[in-house]
Amino acid sequence: MKNPATERDRGSVGFRAKLMLSMMLVVLVLTLLALYFAQRHLQAQNERSLHDEFQGRLGYLHGAQESRHASVAERCRLMARSVRIRAAIEEDDLEDLYAIARIELRDVLATGRAPNPNSLAVTPRASFVVFLNAKGEVLLEPGTESEFGSWVKQLAVPNLVSEQQSGYFATRSATGEESPVEVITTPVVGPDNSLCGALVLGFPPVEFAAKPGAEIKTGIWIDGKLHLRGLQESERNELAGRIAAAVHAGKNSVDNFIVNFRGVPHLLFYKTLPSGSPKIAAEVSLYSLEAAVAQKWKLRWQIVGAAGSILIAGLLASHFFAGRLSKPVEQLAEDSARHQAGREQAEAALELTEDELRALNAELEKALADLKATQQQVIQQERLRALGQMASGIAHDFNNALMPVMGFAELLLVSPDALDDKKRARGYLEIIGTAAKDAASIVARLREFYRTNENSDVFAPVDLKRLAEQSIALTSPKWKDQAQANGGEIRVVGELSEVPPVAGDESALREVLTNLIFNAVDAMPGGGVITLRTRREAELVVLEVADTGAGMTREVRERCLEPFFSTKGERGTGLGLAMVFGIVQRHRGTIGIESQIGKGTTFLIRLPQGTASAASNGTGPDARPHRPLRVLLVDDEPQVRQVLAAFLETEGHTVQTADHGIDGLRKFMDGAFDLVITDKAMPGMSGDQMAVAIKQFSPKMPVVLLSGFHSASECEEIPGVNVTASKPITLPVLRETIGRAMKSAC
Repeated sequence: MKNPATERDRGSVGFRAKLMLSMMLVVLVLTLLALYFAQRHLQAQNERSLHDEFQGRLGYLHGAQESRHASVAERCRLMARSVRIRAAIEEDDLEDLYAIARIELRDVLATGRAPNPNSLAVTPRASFVVFLNAKGEVLLEPGTESEFGSWVKQLAVPNLVSEQQSGYFATRSATGEESPVEVITTPVVGPDNSLCGALVLGFPPVEFAAKPGAEIKTGIWIDGKLHLRGLQESERNELAGRIAAAVHAGKNSVDNFIVNFRGVPHLLFYKTLPSGSPKIAAEVSLYSLEAAVAQKWKLRWQIVGAAGSILIAGLLASHFFAGRLSKPVEQLAEDSARHQAGREQAEAALELTEDELRALNAELEKALADLKATQQQVIQQERLRALGQMASGIAHDFNNALMPVMGFAELLLVSPDALDDKKRARGYLEIIGTAAKDAASIVARLREFYRTNENSDVFAPVDLKRLAEQSIALTSPKWKDQAQANGGEIRVVGELSEVPPVAGDESALREVLTNLIFNAVDAMPGGGVITLRTRREAELVVLEVADTGAGMTREVRERCLEPFFSTKGERGTGLGLAMVFGIVQRHRGTIGIESQIGKGTTFLIRLPQGTASAASNGTGPDARPHRPLRVLLVDDEPQVRQVLAAFLETEGHTVQTADHGIDGLRKFMDGAFDLVITDKAMPGMSGDQMAVAIKQFSPKMPVVLLSGFHSASECEEIPGVNVTASKPITLPVLRETIGRAMKSAC
């Protein structure tokens, strides 16, 4: 029987060996590739270096030739136009002809010491001068036939041309040794621009001294003959054949190739030169590669040594990492064996009696029940905590909204003389009415936490400038009195520009400004400045609230809009800015926060411009005055009945009231009415139950249902009800609600 531990050990060792072999192969391949590309790079670098040196020498040669031509060209043209020269050529007076030439060309012809051909600063010296007659035949000076020999016949030109030309020829000395020469031919022109002959000057080619420490030879190849010093005839012929094959192939005017010369590899460069003669010429450089080959092998062995070191290091690293990487596999094998043993134990443990299984099942059920009970308790505690925070926040917002109501109402009661100032009293009453509307909308806006913008939201045009001015007045008891009580001073500055109206809920937007101003006051316990700004930004209207308070850290700025997040400790509920964020979102706007520690905070609210939807503000198409109606008003709250009855009587309607549903149904059966207005929540019989009963007796009777618990949109599907409205209700909204009820009953 096989031992599982032994099999596991063999498997882990085999995996480690395979992993190490794979990593070694990868290191070997990468090392060989690096060695190959390093050698290729070294070879290309050597070739570029030799090629650049050849191009430099070739440029030097061209510079020497251009200097020579520039120096000699004009002198030859002037002399060729000499009357004495033309006369001597026509009269075949060779002695006089060459005597004149030696005088005219004394600074061009070589006399005595030969100049350094490698120096471009020295005027080039011609090695010989000959003349051609009008037929292009050579006219030699008497007594120089033996000096020139037969090669001079190559200078004959069957057809003279009217332009100066240059070319290369191979000359032969009296000893039979050939050497290259550059020939410049200048035509001799008569008065009628006819060609009388030509002047021919011969110059030795420019040669270069060998570079110190390098075996470099330079020469000229002319029409199959190589003129290169220091070479034997057979060596020149061999190299000349290679050059001729390359030149006549006509692929490149500049090329190079490797030749074995005297047992040593050489690099031969050539470049064909422009020539006015029928001879083809090329400049040739022969570089000995012995030192380069030695350096190449030296660098190659260095690269091989470095590659070997890298290979050895890579193999060692492979061995190390293979051991490290195989450890997880070995650990996995051990864990697998352990899990296998555990599974076998578990299978053995499952072989229990039926009574033991029942006992275990009972324990599990009891533990599950305890867990559910604990979970339910935790959920209940969390709900109570959230409800407490929500209630605290609602109380905070109601206190803020009721402060102007109580404050200005107390001023009117304490100072009755203020009622005589109608403008001042009206201002106080408007502020009281506005604050009361804001308090009424607090409960409605609590839904911002759990619902998104609905299509039923109805917006009206809102002037943000006027809204900001109202908010400053509403919050003045807070920022003025509180700052003075703390020994500081808070100023509220309004930099309010005229901006287009936005479509929105005026009360909700006023709540936004109120919360932001109160937060700014809390951020400045020692006093400061609060600035409200309005401006237009493209298609948006921007409202800014800036303070000079303590500012916020980055973490606080990122979380300040979260519900129940507060930095005020027990004084804060964490609902103010969350409510602001919900209202701005419902208005399809955005809110930005800019804050610096010690410099203050700025809230930027951007709202889109737009026309208002059909707003329930008492100015819609159903807000027209109605004919006097007989109205049955049912509500269990005496103060509510009193206010609603006063509203209806102000509109000219006749009102009969009832304090609960049963009483209201009895009075409806005993009287004649045009409209029924009822509260929803009443003892005994609710308003919607009374509406259903009324519809059974009078199906066309219009019924208006008022609710303080739900919004109008949430009560639209109640049977027996024509129109629903939310409490508290204003006179314009009541007027519009009555109009819609009467219209729906028609």
